[in-house]
Amino acid sequence: MSIVPQIAILVEKRYLDVQHSLFRFVFDDGDRRKSFSFSPGQFVMLSIFGVGEAPISITSGPDEKGFIDLCVRKAGRVTGVLHGLEENARVGIRGPYGNGYPVEAMEGGNLLIVAGG
Repeated sequence: MSIVPQIAILVEKRYLDVQHSLFRFVFDDGDRRKSFSFSPGQFVMLSIFGVGEAPISITSGPDEKGFIDLCVRKAGRVTGVLHGLEENARVGIRGPYGNGYPVEAMEGGNLLIVAGG
């Protein structure tokens, strides 16, 4: 985990509804792209240079390598600017942060996940 934002490129933006879009990012640094790993439930700090930074939960699965998907609701200054970015825009990503969920410990049991944002 790095405390310095790593440059990431917006490679796909998918409109979901008026307030939500799915953003796919790849790290500019190929080594970081290959080494980035996280646990379900963790988040990253997404920086829009000159605007600010916001915590965003990682939407992609931990087994999906080479990219990071973030589903983002337009709610404030940073997320509003993010929704206006075009593909190939560059942002900063730090993390992952948070403890995640102990998925392996829950295997075979009942699981109910409730999320908010």
